Amino acid sequence: MSDLKKITVTIKNYDFHASQGTANLYKKVRLLDEAGRIFYYKDLIVPHYLERKGATSKDVPRTWFIKHIGKSAVVVVAFETKNGTVEYDLDEVRDLARSGFVAGVVYGVLAIPAGFIAGIATFGLGLAIIPMGLYFAYRNIFKIPASLSRKRLLEDLSSHGVKVEEGWAR
Repeated sequence: MSDLKKITVTIKNYDFHASQGTANLYKKVRLLDEAGRIFYYKDLIVPHYLERKGATSKDVPRTWFIKHIGKSAVVVVAFETKNGTVEYDLDEVRDLARSGFVAGVVYGVLAIPAGFIAGIATFGLGLAIIPMGLYFAYRNIFKIPASLSRKRLLEDLSSHGVKVEEGWAR
């Protein structure tokens, strides 16, 4: 997975899609960077703690620390406030990684029966679902939790000059 990136953006528009126990999912997020270029994130995941602190305020420049966890999915791990302090809650990010792990187990368990059922219905062509399901299971069980692990996030945040205290949240 990719490294932690520090970007300064202004949110122009988004579609609120879903809310989980620890985070919200925004679809089609239109952003404006420091140079004035418009770009989009297809899926943006923001922990509730960061949202309460103002990480998703529209038309206000925000400095985010983001992590790409897929081709189109981005997680906001931390953000810098106006006075320069960095707000983060690694506990909520850990819960996101755990929910990804559970989804991976479900993908892995259901990939084989779904492939056989689709294979019977399509005279064998549906068996291609099995490797796809196993790939998604692998990604959700191993790649995403490793990318969002506490150790990796502490290393990435310290490489950007953020001093992380002993606790999980600031």
